[in-house]
Amino acid sequence: MLPDAIRPHVETIVQRIKPHQKVAVCFYIGTVVVSFLYSILARAPVSYFSYKRNLFNVLFVKLGWFWTSIVFWFYLSQQPQQKQMQGLARYAFVTLYWYLLTQWLLGPSFIDRVFVATGGHCTHVETQLSIQSVYHQAACRAAGGKWGGGHDVSGHCVLLIHASLFLWEEIAFSFYSLPAVKRLSGLRRRAFQAVGALMVLWWWMLVMTSVYFHGHFELISGCFFGVLGWAILYLGVFPQLPSVGLPSLVLE
Repeated sequence: MLPDAIRPHVETIVQRIKPHQKVAVCFYIGTVVVSFLYSILARAPVSYFSYKRNLFNVLFVKLGWFWTSIVFWFYLSQQPQQKQMQGLARYAFVTLYWYLLTQWLLGPSFIDRVFVATGGHCTHVETQLSIQSVYHQAACRAAGGKWGGGHDVSGHCVLLIHASLFLWEEIAFSFYSLPAVKRLSGLRRRAFQAVGALMVLWWWMLVMTSVYFHGHFELISGCFFGVLGWAILYLGVFPQLPSVGLPSLVLE
């Protein structure tokens, strides 16, 4: 039971959820669940994607927000000017969420802070001694250490779901009108195809992450924070900011 003070707000947010949003959230959470169950029940065989140094992981996922940004800017450049300004505003909010969770939050990122708060620490690989005053995973590796002992929220899961939901919202008109997609032409069509292609790649890498890397608790927290940013912004913040707004569900 929800407290009476917040029940109306929750009900309002639930009423705002549109069909394309329900489908997307269920799709990505379902992808993680099914992929993880497959890895356990079918004992997924070793493959090219089970190695962290595979090119798709190194060149694309590790630079995930860079590629998401490039593709989105290309897509946005083909939209009417007013839509471009609103799209840039949404992009700024979405990027800020990604940055705080995965890169920096007054020092270590949110994910690194969760790791340390749950007992994580940096240990020197050779001496097995704890390296003090290191609270960043990247800094730990640079110091020749091993990052272990805490709850490791799946950063890949956060990035891939967060980026995919962001891109999906920006092309949500395609969910409601296939003829509208067929009317696209020239660079506008190429931009739409680029968004779609990146979303397919992000989905596939989400499958590989769920099959080969991280435990179920890490994937669950990764899913939670991947969806949380979308929920805060697209269900809470953007509808309350007319100057930003939500992407149109009709092709303009």
